Amino acid sequence: MGDAHKIDAAPAARILAVARERLAAGGFRQLTLRPLAEASGSTIAALTYHFGTKNQLIERLVEAERASDELAHAAFASRFAGLKRLEPSAVAAILEVYLDQAARDRRIDSLVWCELLLVAGADQEARSLLAPWIAGRRAFWREFFAGRIAEADTWAEAAFGYVTDETAHSLAQGGAPDYQLLRRMGLERLAGRGRSLGLSHADFFETVVRRMDPALQLPSATSHDPFGEKARAIALAASEVIVADGVQAVTHRAVGELAQVPASSVAYHFRTQLDLVRAGLTVVYRVAQGRLAPRQAQSEIFVARGTVSVALAAARDPTLTPYAVDLRRLRGENLRLRISERLGVDLDLAAAQAASIARLGSTLLIQATGEPPVDSDGLVEWLVGADAN
Repeated sequence: MGDAHKIDAAPAARILAVARERLAAGGFRQLTLRPLAEASGSTIAALTYHFGTKNQLIERLVEAERASDELAHAAFASRFAGLKRLEPSAVAAILEVYLDQAARDRRIDSLVWCELLLVAGADQEARSLLAPWIAGRRAFWREFFAGRIAEADTWAEAAFGYVTDETAHSLAQGGAPDYQLLRRMGLERLAGRGRSLGLSHADFFETVVRRMDPALQLPSATSHDPFGEKARAIALAASEVIVADGVQAVTHRAVGELAQVPASSVAYHFRTQLDLVRAGLTVVYRVAQGRLAPRQAQSEIFVARGTVSVALAAARDPTLTPYAVDLRRLRGENLRLRISERLGVDLDLAAAQAASIARLGSTLLIQATGEPPVDSDGLVEWLVGADAN
């Protein structure tokens, strides 16, 4: 790996640039050596000469992304250098600017970050590569809040978790005016620790949610199990492919191999790829509702990975946007029921939505590092503490 740094940088830089674009456009599965060599106008021999192995290529890519990320965060922080105190309205506005930049000015960077975050949750080697990057971003948020607000470290964790999850949804839906309203209201509730700062009145929030409701007819909290025994096993396998490898990995063959049935049997129950994706998302819904336990992961990790995978897929394929919209909505509704019962508070949907975003973003970070930095249940209770008092 050290020798690769000493050779002519131009071909290596071109290969890295193409790898970055392919990772952003198609996910981790796009980083196969032969297509990458062809897309960069190179050869397998040249690629292995410059980088050695695929893992070494990914290591170089992560190093480059981290360096660029540090510069971007430093520039962001410098814009607020003269702001000595962070009032709630300022917190909401700052995080909104951050998310806008992530979805627009730094779109490719954000797609790469989200993709690698998901990969690190399932791959130990990727986890070790991403850990310093996550630590760097956490340090940025802690430094940003330090000395400007009480309970600065807790605010830093809340903000880091929130933007981690919301970035994927901003990539998918950032241009939609109603999504922008919902995101602004969620940020208000985060910054107000459950309270509205002026826009996020409960009735208005629910009006906008209903306006965005794509009416996909995915399961409600009271709907019956839509699957027979064989179809359920296939749907479970489809959901596991989504959670492990993303929506783009859902094929009749891949799901059949996991379910241990022929691809023709998968096609018999779910004719098209979209039918199969929808079946997998139905399982994610039911897990989020607490009505089904996943086979290979904790429920919250399953839901966090599933919803971000769908949001990333929607960022690349707008036809999937309604699924990302609906899953984002559902998480808040489910958390509202759970937290209201647990804490004995009358939590409205806007506050629950904000708490669910911060919680599941924190869950993704916990899984990607393997070392929980914060209690996500405690974070939620802190975020809705204003309503609980």
